[in-house]
This record gives sequence, structure tokens and C-alpha cells, in this order.
Amino acid sequence: MDELSKEELEQLLEVFREQSVRLLDEMADDLLALEAGGADADIMTRLRRAAHTIKGDSACVGFERVAEVAHRVEDVFDKILNKEVKLEKQVVDLMLVSLDALRAAIGGEEVTDLGEHTVASLLSGLGKIGPGARVPAGIVEKRSLSAAITDPPSQPLSSNPVEGRRHREFVRVEASKLDSLLNLAGEMVIARSVLNQAGPELERALAKQEIAGRFSGANAQMGKLIAELQKSVLKMRMVTINNVFKRFARPMRELASQRGKQVELAFSGGETELDRALVDLLYEPLLHLLRNAVDHGLEVTDERAAAGKPEVGRIGLSAYHEGNQVVVEVSDDGRGLDPAKLKQVAVSIGAISKAAAEQMDDEDALNLIFREGFSTAKEITRLSGRGIGASAVKFAIEQLRGTVNVRSHSGQGTTFVLRMPLTLAIIRALLFKAGGRPFALPLLAVSEIARARTEQIREIDGLESYRLRDRFISVVKPCDVLGFERRKGGVGAALRNDPKHQFIIVLSAGARRYGLIAEELVGEQELVIKPLDTRWVQNDALAGASVLGDGRVVLILDPENFFRRAVKNERTKSGAREAYAV
Repeated sequence: MDELSKEELEQLLEVFREQSVRLLDEMADDLLALEAGGADADIMTRLRRAAHTIKGDSACVGFERVAEVAHRVEDVFDKILNKEVKLEKQVVDLMLVSLDALRAAIGGEEVTDLGEHTVASLLSGLGKIGPGARVPAGIVEKRSLSAAITDPPSQPLSSNPVEGRRHREFVRVEASKLDSLLNLAGEMVIARSVLNQAGPELERALAKQEIAGRFSGANAQMGKLIAELQKSVLKMRMVTINNVFKRFARPMRELASQRGKQVELAFSGGETELDRALVDLLYEPLLHLLRNAVDHGLEVTDERAAAGKPEVGRIGLSAYHEGNQVVVEVSDDGRGLDPAKLKQVAVSIGAISKAAAEQMDDEDALNLIFREGFSTAKEITRLSGRGIGASAVKFAIEQLRGTVNVRSHSGQGTTFVLRMPLTLAIIRALLFKAGGRPFALPLLAVSEIARARTEQIREIDGLESYRLRDRFISVVKPCDVLGFERRKGGVGAALRNDPKHQFIIVLSAGARRYGLIAEELVGEQELVIKPLDTRWVQNDALAGASVLGDGRVVLILDPENFFRRAVKNERTKSGAREAYAV
């Protein structure tokens, strides 16, 4: 490679790194699939072919040690295929350690060859694999199991599912370019809305002229094309959720081994597509839920046998589309949650009163687990038990404008249901007016809408409240929380006095509910979210802004942060210890 320039060499190494890291990640997935499902000729063929490719490519770029280890890995796969070696846990462990070592050298910030000591250790272990072989303990210990659980190797978003891979052509495009294209498509949607509103006015003004009809037809056609363009750009940003799912197979296997439990991790709906940005942000919440399922949800083998359950615990991870949402479910067949015990713990830590616990139904009791610091774990482990995981999951999903629900039956298992929009760039929103100003809320955050007369809104302990069926909920006015003055005139201004009838938009914020007072409901609409310039607007209660068809700017509220700001405001005004308790 002496004849290559420095720039050409860097390009060659970058291509080598991308392809090799992808192959190593696929090999790890295939190896785990082989261990779980038994002998499979197709998987073995892929493993041998991948090892052979890495061996040849690394030799071409001068990484002889990487090539030597890849060659020995290929030899082991040959032995397994020829049934000279059984695919036992110790063999899988060493193969995974070898793949990790290759990945660490190739996939780091700088592409390098393996170190002499690492190669010697790996070759020694791989060379001893044979009939009845046992992996030397010192080699496997070089791989930190805790590191795999807390920070597993990231998977490239373009990698294919384990089964049914087909050759497909790809063009690698920077994500920022796709974001820019989507932004332009959003601007076209706004421009289309302006034309749609101007169209009827033009037809009335030019009712007897041919150009009005031509404009109407062209506008309708352009609307269809813009909608198709927007849909196509969104699909370009979509990736399968399988890219998240398969990252859990190995860390959960190792965590279960540490805890002395047998766990079967079952995936379904891996082909479900969602926005690329969501894929990256979903990993941590799902990891929290899976850790808790292995650590606390599933019983140990003896306890499962006494309960008449299979020795192997089952954890399910599934995804599917439901309307404009993607739904992800994490389930286990473990001990489940006991509502009575949850209420007892909540009372003991002062989260709720004893009277409130007696009136609380089972559904609300299950939602207690989402409170910060709430835990029913008998012991605190390095990974869970401190009462942080569930609340962190709920906060993370709500930041994605989604919701989290839990279903559980004591002794039968627990299921967490996560619902999120398909994309973070465009939302389905509820438009309303408050204080003469237009506002928007993500439709997923709206529980229900009630109509109320002004006299039905009462002041209780210094807080405005509304009786919704059998309980009071606190209500707030958006302009009061945001510090906006009420508009008194001008285009689109509301009435000068409070209307006799108002709307209460009921929202969920964590384990509580509260209401926003709206003077007028405008309707539902798809909005393109525009970020607010932090140099001019520093308010975390606002998720962003959008432009309506008539050119007006509408502020999009963040339900969770809006609630926090409302609580802060009321505590400041009245010194209330627990504002907005529902």
C-alpha cells in the first residue's frame, strides 16, 4: 500500500472499518441465534463467509494479527460444522470474546491491528477448542460482563435482520441531509396550507374566469404531490426497530447468567419501522425495562418450579403499528406486580396517604411504580432496585411525546406498553385557543376533553380545580403559566371577557392528571415542528412551534414540562407544599 496517498489510505481504512464492524456485529447475532436455535446450515455458512472476508480484507490492509485471529475463528466454525466440536456455552463465550477483540481494534477511533499479548491469548484459547474442550477462565474474564450489560457495542442502523438476509443495494447518505430534505418538505406543507386557504378567496374573486378553475386543479394536484413527497422523505428516515431489539440478546444473556437464571428472549415485529431518531433514543428505556425483568421480574429456577412454571423464564419484546403510532411491548412471565403491596410500600415511604391508598383502584396502584424513588425490590443490585428505572423510562418516553402503561397480574407476569409517534418531525396535534392565542398539544398526551361552565371551576386551597366525575383535578390557564398577557384586540383575538363556557383539556403528566382551560377548540391538524431559537425563547414548557396555513405561528406545549412549570408557579405564589395533587 506504499503507492497510496495518505487520503486514499484513510478512505480505504474507513471502508474496511465500516464493512468489518458490520460483519462482526452480524456474526455476534448469528452466533447467539445458533446457540439458541441449534444447528443451522445457512447461519454457519454466513459465519464462515464473514470470517473469511474479514481475514482477507485485514490481510490486504496490512493487519496480519487480525487476519490470524479471523483465520482461527473460521477454523472453529469449520469444526462446529463438521460436528467435531459442540456449540457449548464456553465455546460461544470465547467466540464472542474474540469477536469483541477484533471489533475493539477495527471499530475504534483509529483502525489498528491487534496487540501481541491479546493475539497470543486469543490464539491459545481458540487453538484448544476441540472435542471436550474447556475454555481457559483467564481468557473469558478479559471480557467484562458488566460492561456488556451497561454499554453494549452499538449496532449500525443499516444492518439486516438475522434471518432472511438478501442482497440489497444501498447509498450511504448523511443523516443531516435527510433532515434538511424533511425540513424543506415541511416548508412545502406550510406553503400548501397557505394556498389552500387562499384558493376559495381567489375563486370567489375570479368566479367567472377560467384561470380560477385552472388554479384550483393545479393546487389540488400539487397538494397530492407534496403529500407523496412528504411521505417518501419520512420513509427514507425510517429504519426497522430490529436494529434496537437485537442489541439486547447478548447483554440479557450475560445478565441472566450472572443472576443464575435461565431466560429466553423472544422478539416479534422486528420489521416494524419508525423514525431513525426514535431508534437511537429507545435503547435506554427498553434496556431499563429488560434489566428489571431479568433482575426482579423473573423468579429463580426453584421458585418457578414451585409455582408450576417452566424453568426457563420468558421475556417478550414486540412492536407493531397502530394508526400513526408505533407500539412496543415488553413482557415477562415472572412474579408480576401486587397492587396491594404497591399501595403498602407507597404509604410506608410517604408517597400517598393511607386514606388515598384505600380509595385507589388497581390501575392507579400499578402506576405508582413510575414515581421517583419507588421500589419494591428486596435487595438493591448494581443495576436496579433503587426506584429510578421505571420513572426514568416514563420520563424518556414522554420526552418522545409518547406514553407508558403497565398491565400486570400477580404471579403471572407484567407487560409494559410504550406508545410513540412514528416520527418526531411531524405530530398530530390538537389546536385550541387560550387567552386569545393559538396553542397546540400532541394528541397522544390528551386523555379527554370536558366542557365546563365558568362557575364549575372552583378554588380549593388556593388552586383552581374542576370536578371530573368522582375526583377533582387542578386546572391551569396556559397564558398564566407562560407569563403571556391576554390579547385584547387585533386579528384572531379572543373575547375581552371570559366566556361563560370553557373547555377542560385533560392531560396526563407522569402519574398525575391535570387540565388546561381553553376558550375554543380549533380541531386536529398535522403540524411540522420547528425548534425554538434558545437565544430568544428559553422556556422548557414549549416543545416547539409551527406555522398555520394563515401564516400565524402556533406554540406547541410540552405536557410534562408544562406541568412542572405550573407546579413551580403555584408553589411560588401560594407556598403550597403539594400543588396539583390528583
